[in-house]
Amino acid sequence: MLTAEEPTDFKHNGGSVRFWLLVVTCIYFGFALYWAIIGVSGSINYISNSYVYQELSKGPWWWMALYYSSEGISGTVGVVLRALAGFFAVYSAIFFLRKKESALPLIRGKVSAALLLEACYFFSFIPSILANFAYYFSSLNLYYFDHTPELILMYTAGLPCLVMVVVVPPLLLKLRAEIVQGASGQVIRKWGCLTGVAYLFSVFWLSYSMAWAANMIPFWRAEGQFGWSFLLEPVNFASFAVTVIGLFLIAVSALIVTFPAIRMLPAKINLKRIGAVMVAFGGYFIFNLFYYYLTGGYAPHPNVWYEVIGPLHNLNLWCVAFVFLGLALLKNRK
Repeated sequence: MLTAEEPTDFKHNGGSVRFWLLVVTCIYFGFALYWAIIGVSGSINYISNSYVYQELSKGPWWWMALYYSSEGISGTVGVVLRALAGFFAVYSAIFFLRKKESALPLIRGKVSAALLLEACYFFSFIPSILANFAYYFSSLNLYYFDHTPELILMYTAGLPCLVMVVVVPPLLLKLRAEIVQGASGQVIRKWGCLTGVAYLFSVFWLSYSMAWAANMIPFWRAEGQFGWSFLLEPVNFASFAVTVIGLFLIAVSALIVTFPAIRMLPAKINLKRIGAVMVAFGGYFIFNLFYYYLTGGYAPHPNVWYEVIGPLHNLNLWCVAFVFLGLALLKNRK
């Protein structure tokens, strides 16, 4: 949060920073709205599709209940809630752009609503986590992939989602509570930085690294595009290194840069370093886009990794926008 305590040089250049903050929130909202529409359409298809019902009815009733609740209901509810969070974020960013720091008391309620809805988005993962663990300890089939290797689903969804639910929502709700209670800018910055660092480690580094682990599991549908033979191809190993090592370094750098705010030390946060972290983070998604399309996309590589980073499946692609906000921060004089 920005307050009157912020460096004057930031205020002088704040117009561009506030503008690009608005751009980031608009892109976040646009992606969330897109996935909400896709989710609602998919849920209607799942619930009304007789073939899906017939295939699932071959198994026990509890598996059908878990599958429909995770694939047909909770996931859609989650992305709709995130779209609503995006709406409140855009509304707040518009006010902040127009009225600068004087807007902060006016948008407190909207920001707190966005944080609450984002936390609920992560809570919507719980049915999917239960379904993943139930699938892991059973011999049941997914109606479209027969019996997909259990570890693939556990690595791509079960374990990463469990960590996200445990780590991220409590921090979002704590940040929201501090904003609602009118805490000082120092306290809000502390919990805002902790939340951002938690996102980097759990939502991004862990989940994408686990997708690489899942890609090591043999799966007949991947047509040989898995395991060591795939990983050790130079272009694929570069993608692996940028994900497992690069994203980790980005998260560690964010922790180091924001450490004064997290510890509530008198030292000011270096905004240029924050900007550099944002540029590197957004650049990671740009790298993935080039990697995906220049290597031919999913058709020649029908594996877990290409499905996770593919534009049609990657819910985090909106993070490309952080490049622009980071560059705006880098332009600050101090």
